Amino acid sequence: MKTTTKNTIEIAQALGRRGFTVCSVEVHTPDGRTWEVAAVPAGRGRRADGSWGPIAGAGGGYRLFEIDREGRDGSNEHDAVDADTWNASDLIDYLEAVGQPKDTTSWDRESGTRPTA
Repeated sequence: MKTTTKNTIEIAQALGRRGFTVCSVEVHTPDGRTWEVAAVPAGRGRRADGSWGPIAGAGGGYRLFEIDREGRDGSNEHDAVDADTWNASDLIDYLEAVGQPKDTTSWDRESGTRPTA
């Protein structure tokens, strides 16, 4: 575990013991992208009109946003496949799959396209 991760966990635990709520975490994947994982408490979800708010029986989970550090595009939400929110294990698996550095050895670096056969 990296020192930054360890220190972040420690401060979140200390804040929690003092009654604070930690609502989101910033994650940096190995490919250099930045993400926000935002907790959604039980009883909240996506309404029929697309807004978020109280929904009876909603189980809670997480929302995932890819952060554009250059500010060109703002943040982009990556929706869970089967529900309004991600469960922890699916979200971690997704970040692990999409967050790896891309193998560009077979790409034409000048044009950014794959060679044709």
